[in-house]
Amino acid sequence: MQSNIIKKQSTKVKEYIKKLPVRKKFHFTGLCSNCDHPVDGKFCSNCGQSAKDFHRPFFSVVSESIGDALSLDNKFFHTIIPLFVSPGYLTKEFMRGRRARYTPPFRLYLFLTFFAFLLLSHNHRPETDSEKNLTFQNSEGKEVDIMSYIDEVPESIQDSINTRNLNGTIGVTKTNDSISKESVPNKPVHIEIFNKPVRGNEAIKNLINMWKLNPTLVMDTVFKKLSQSLLFILPVFALFLALFYIRRKHYLLEHLLISLNFHSFIFVVVIVSELFIMTGIKAVHSFAFYLYLLIPLQLFLALKFYYRQSWVKTIIKFFLLSFIYNILLISAILSSIISLVSE
Repeated sequence: MQSNIIKKQSTKVKEYIKKLPVRKKFHFTGLCSNCDHPVDGKFCSNCGQSAKDFHRPFFSVVSESIGDALSLDNKFFHTIIPLFVSPGYLTKEFMRGRRARYTPPFRLYLFLTFFAFLLLSHNHRPETDSEKNLTFQNSEGKEVDIMSYIDEVPESIQDSINTRNLNGTIGVTKTNDSISKESVPNKPVHIEIFNKPVRGNEAIKNLINMWKLNPTLVMDTVFKKLSQSLLFILPVFALFLALFYIRRKHYLLEHLLISLNFHSFIFVVVIVSELFIMTGIKAVHSFAFYLYLLIPLQLFLALKFYYRQSWVKTIIKFFLLSFIYNILLISAILSSIISLVSE
């Protein structure tokens, strides 16, 4: 069933590719610029350097480099369609040795990551003054700075909370209908970030001040650190897959490929969703949000069709793996934000 669907889609792709403009074939005859060895083709047989000449317009070089990296005329489309239509299929093809017609999984992941975060940083830049200055209107219709609430936190906490020590442990004692105050020290609570003591309110204030100075830079930095954290999540999630399917006797590489393709699918959804948002049409905004519901469906189908266990076992493992992945993702987001303060 899956193979028939893939064949039909591949036929449509081939028909579409035939309509695309044919790239000019390159052939060089002469001496290599690097080692002066005779060259008859695209590359030097002695040193391996490309014989292409780069004395030409910049954009032609860039477009050609992107095309070579992704093989957009063939490999990219052969990879994206099975990624959507048949979860787990690309991993099977890779393990069977059929790799020439597909974009390498890690290269695809890197490109999709770059493009997805580029769109995220472009679409979610703070534009209004209230977003940039972190102000909002209260019930009386007045503009209120969020920093004023942060300044009032220690006083309000002192009326109801007994700080037992400065390592983040907070105790509350109640007597009948009121909260008793037991010698509350006039010091803010300390928290530890990566074993570095940081005052809670002070850390929040620093983050708010950084946002007010340059919100775009803060957003870009968070997205950059989040993309780095996802590189850590990717193999960790593969290890959890190996643990959950330890009796199936799969190689660790297979679990890593499942994780790679799953993350690539996530970024494809992000890219499509952000492109819908860029249209500015409000009617498609909700549709862009519902696209994210395809992510858990993709994971479930990949587990079912690749590992081939019963529906009950797959459902149980899907919920457990989803819970673990959400914890990893939330931790990555929080660590990306916290790292701004701790640096």
